[in-house]
Amino acid sequence: MLLFYASFGDGHRQVAHAIQDVLQQEYRAEVSLVDPFRQTSRALAAFNEWVYETLTAYAPFLYGWSYNWTRRLSPQHVLWKLLATLSRRATWAKVLAHQPDIVVQLFPDHALAKYPPTLISRPVIVTALTDYALHSRWFHANVDLYLMPTDDIVLEAARFQTAGSKVVVSGIPIRDQFSVCRLDSDAPQGAIVISAGGRGVFPNLSFVLTALLEQFTDRHIAVLCGRNDKMREKVQEIAQSDGSGRLSAVSFTDDVASYVQRASFVVAKAGGISVSECLSAGAPMLFYKPQPGQEYHNAKVVAHLGAGQIAEGRREFLSVLKRFKGESLVDMSKAAIAIAHPDAAVRAARAIVQTWEWTTRKEQLARRDL
Repeated sequence: MLLFYASFGDGHRQVAHAIQDVLQQEYRAEVSLVDPFRQTSRALAAFNEWVYETLTAYAPFLYGWSYNWTRRLSPQHVLWKLLATLSRRATWAKVLAHQPDIVVQLFPDHALAKYPPTLISRPVIVTALTDYALHSRWFHANVDLYLMPTDDIVLEAARFQTAGSKVVVSGIPIRDQFSVCRLDSDAPQGAIVISAGGRGVFPNLSFVLTALLEQFTDRHIAVLCGRNDKMREKVQEIAQSDGSGRLSAVSFTDDVASYVQRASFVVAKAGGISVSECLSAGAPMLFYKPQPGQEYHNAKVVAHLGAGQIAEGRREFLSVLKRFKGESLVDMSKAAIAIAHPDAAVRAARAIVQTWEWTTRKEQLARRDL
């Protein structure tokens, strides 16, 4: 199997490893992880990643506009064909070199909407959506199986699918640490957690921390700063100024579950993987100024399903904090657990293998009839 991902943030790589672990352990599959963008041209990939990070950090409205403008385009649109040229060379090279039985795409890309001319046999192609928001770029005519995050998205996705493709609601695969309870850690029980993602990007941090310290005088506040050392230093300065000992900065850690599973609620970054981890932990989410684009749409889905709320500005944030007390948190936690798929990696791996087995049997029967 080949698992294709992209290095735009940490999320796609985490999903790739989650699926890889199950495929190797449970099915003894030979799995290779490939970032076709970086392998086609490291310089071009680095430039694309820089553009993405710069736009989302300094011009999020522009990124959001481009996302919203393209999200309902036809899967056959010429734009997707043009963008596929950025990854096709490495994608085709890997497919030809490995001759895989299965290819799993963890990033929206149309490189395999066409097959290499010298391909010996057609692999089963699987697309695993890593957001709760739907975008047409995830879809192309050669996909055999779509792995969807929720039941609600299936009906909306039908407009983009081609006849014969299967759909399985697996959830978004997340790290194994979220499939088991980890409440034996040193992370404070009932703390409020601020999750800034791997890059450690969060808007109006000083305002948010001050508001939380004032509204929740009996709670510890843990800020997961990712790899952002400047953010960690800023949190430490605010903690020292506050002097209550209730605020702590957490450097990049792989053990996110220890914090999220113990949280009263999470002021969350609305990436698909972060949302899935909170859902699996039964942690209510508060999204403050969610990033335009897929993150904003992810936040809207979570709010619609009753597992979190959105605050677009400072006044609304303060208003939502007053509601994040008492029974409302209990109800949101129950809603989160109801739609969570902590075993998503297992579900995804099973669906991938079953689709390959079904396709193989169908081809064998077809050859026998001939």
